[in-house]
Amino acid sequence: MKGETIGTKPEASIVSLRTALAAACLLVPMAIPLGASAQTLSFAEAYDRIAKSCGSDIDKYCSKVSLGGGAIKACLDRNQAKLSAGCKSASAETFQSLAKRAIAQATAVKVCERDVGEYCRGVQPHDGYQLQCLLTASKVVSSACKQVIVDAGWN
Repeated sequence: MKGETIGTKPEASIVSLRTALAAACLLVPMAIPLGASAQTLSFAEAYDRIAKSCGSDIDKYCSKVSLGGGAIKACLDRNQAKLSAGCKSASAETFQSLAKRAIAQATAVKVCERDVGEYCRGVQPHDGYQLQCLLTASKVVSSACKQVIVDAGWN
């Protein structure tokens, strides 16, 4: 039947897809062009951009702030009026991109659910196989699914 996953319950399939997509972010580097618009920044790219553009501002206004848990972002937000123009611009763009990536990763399973059911029926929902299937089928996968994969950083 179209849209059914063979051999698993739908709830189990969704949970497994979510796990596989999350793992794929770390384990499955893909270079298949999807034809979707620009990618979001990776955490490493975001760190580099903030360090380069806001390093002196962070030293000046946030030197006693710990690095984890969003503390640097909160400090930059608190000191927004004092930040250099380059830091203001880079931090706004960077944090917007990271938020977009987080939203894409959180919604990818739901956005691509129909595509997985249609084009990846029977594909094992672990170890990134369903993501690999979607990337391989990129010419027929919905534009929304393609875009969420790009935005999530999984392409």
